Amino acid sequence: MGAKLLPTRNCCDDLYFRAPEEAAAYTVQHLTDRYGRVTQVLERLFAAGHLPLRLRQMSVLEIGAGPAPGLYAARDFYADLSLWVDASEQQVSFLPVTRMHALDRGEAWGRLLHSLSEHLIALRSELPSSPGAFPFRVEYSNIVGFSVIREHVRALDHAAETVFAEFDRANEPIRRATARRFAEDDGVDRPSAYDLVVASNFLTTEGSVKEFQMELRQLASGLTPGGLLIVIGAAAGNKYARIWSALRTLMRGTKLTEIKAFEEPVAANQNPEWARVIRRQRQDILDELQGFDALPDEVAGLRETDGFPTFRALVWKNQQPAKKRPRRQASPIARR
Repeated sequence: MGAKLLPTRNCCDDLYFRAPEEAAAYTVQHLTDRYGRVTQVLERLFAAGHLPLRLRQMSVLEIGAGPAPGLYAARDFYADLSLWVDASEQQVSFLPVTRMHALDRGEAWGRLLHSLSEHLIALRSELPSSPGAFPFRVEYSNIVGFSVIREHVRALDHAAETVFAEFDRANEPIRRATARRFAEDDGVDRPSAYDLVVASNFLTTEGSVKEFQMELRQLASGLTPGGLLIVIGAAAGNKYARIWSALRTLMRGTKLTEIKAFEEPVAANQNPEWARVIRRQRQDILDELQGFDALPDEVAGLRETDGFPTFRALVWKNQQPAKKRPRRQASPIARR
């Protein structure tokens, strides 16, 4: 894995993450740092009163961030809020994260997420109960043509066909419309809209906003009322200035409202204790690797990183009112 450390630091856009070694090296480089970035953004949104709090389900989608720093950060942030509410006996009620989905093309990420989540559950077994889901797989593998509502309809179609087949095998045939109603009542794992969509280091090349303009518009339309689209990336360089400008221009054509709390670059991991933990974890991993892996000489420089680069966070909110769903008449057919 040591040989993969420098490429995952300097030329990520050229990697496909098919090999476990690449995914592991990228995780060493970036998971804790970007976990901290997402947490900072969530803290600022919560303080400003923009963070969505839900009573029925709380769903998060992360786009193209590899080891899912946004999913883990959102999961832990909402879990901490829930624990604080219980401990302080606050007169409020909301859910931890109940659904978390990753979208990433890399074949190696699914196994890594499964192993990492299992490790975290075991590691935290002695801590107070920390509610919320963990990611165990990559739910979606391709951003091209991706639409939240289309994926929901596909999942609903599949569930309806399963129900139809179950009744048919039991020699109790039903109409397909009835099977679909049963599937809708049961619900499917892929929601028709997400409460949080986090795109962390996804738009990294000039032209990427134009290339994925249709998909970005679909993401904008795939938010619940009050839901947030959070885009996080680098702050330095003219290239990124043009990327953020193009993204703002595109998003002005949607129904979302930009949150004006992130006009300036954000100092990453500015909490001194966080920074010490991140540096210590990275150094411990490198020290461990040095014992059994031949590390390139250049990797030694990674140990001496004193600070973290600033980053940009652009956030849009769905402030459209919720549509009232028509009340469905009770069906005389009860599913057995």
